[in-house]
Amino acid sequence: MGFAIMKKLLAFVLTIILIGGLTGCSNESVSLKDEIAPKELTDDQKEIFDLLSVGNEILLYDFKTQEEYRSVEFWVEIYEYGVLISRPAGLHQLSDDLKTLDGRLAVLIAQKPGFQWTFSMDGASQINSEPYIPADDIDTLARGYVPIGGPIAIQDGNEIVLYTSIFSYPDGSAVALYSDLQRYVGHPELIKDYPYVHFIKCKFSK
Repeated sequence: MGFAIMKKLLAFVLTIILIGGLTGCSNESVSLKDEIAPKELTDDQKEIFDLLSVGNEILLYDFKTQEEYRSVEFWVEIYEYGVLISRPAGLHQLSDDLKTLDGRLAVLIAQKPGFQWTFSMDGASQINSEPYIPADDIDTLARGYVPIGGPIAIQDGNEIVLYTSIFSYPDGSAVALYSDLQRYVGHPELIKDYPYVHFIKCKFSK
């Protein structure tokens, strides 16, 4: 998918979802605690997402804090056999002052060629420029992926895994995913048998 098309698609998603172009948006998944959670969608929004998500994945999150933070960062990590090789895309917002946060994040994942990511958060956006799986591999790999299923507590300086995508060759290890994605933080041995692993992570810092 071309970069211009990806940006237009994500801009459209943000218009109808993040800015509230559709009525009935639910924000109940995020409480008044310091949490980040998948955005809950109305039935109408889900129908639109089904149409937009052909050949792509679209991830939406809400975050809200009572504690004050200076920095919020979202990024992709790429691993080969448990070794971090790249952080190809992400967003980082840094404030001069501590403040409470109430925001939204959208991530568009284009699956071909070779997986590419577009991040957008409250007016800022970033797209990576290079695919991160060789073209010869993309059609031969098995894949399992899972996003967080509910709210995750935000703590100062702690990395949070929002999404995991694990790839394997047909004659290699079967893809095994933990439902608790936070188990992967600081444990590269859990992914050492896989040729490619993608994480989407975030961190809030004071």
